[in-house]
Amino acid sequence: MTDTMSRNRRRPFFTPVFVLLLAALLTAALLLAANGAQRKEQAEKLASLTPTPTGIPRKVSYIYDRQTPAPTPLLIGNGKEGPVVAAIQQRLRELGYYQGEVDGQFGAQTRLAVLAFQQASGLTADGVVGETTYRLLMGQK
Repeated sequence: MTDTMSRNRRRPFFTPVFVLLLAALLTAALLLAANGAQRKEQAEKLASLTPTPTGIPRKVSYIYDRQTPAPTPLLIGNGKEGPVVAAIQQRLRELGYYQGEVDGQFGAQTRLAVLAFQQASGLTADGVVGETTYRLLMGQK
């Protein structure tokens, strides 16, 4: 009967291993709680040191805000039209290179007049009025 009793006897719930595990868990929980409180305190301290903005911030203006955009290069060739083309045709007519109508449309006749002017001026003859051709044509330096 002693064998049956020893088998049926329950082991105690609080064994030494269980007590050690319980103590370790409680210690870890206390350390985590203390660490969390410490971090919260540090965050509050940092927040109190950070200045709060007052009023509306003014617009910051940078140097590049005031810079004018770079001018687009002057290139007038076949198919272009407008008052600048008409001025070019008028000037070419005054210089004797253009015989057609001053209509403000850059066509084949205007291109041939520009080519002749460029060749006579010692420029690269491409039939397109760029910055250099325009300055020489209009008498600018």
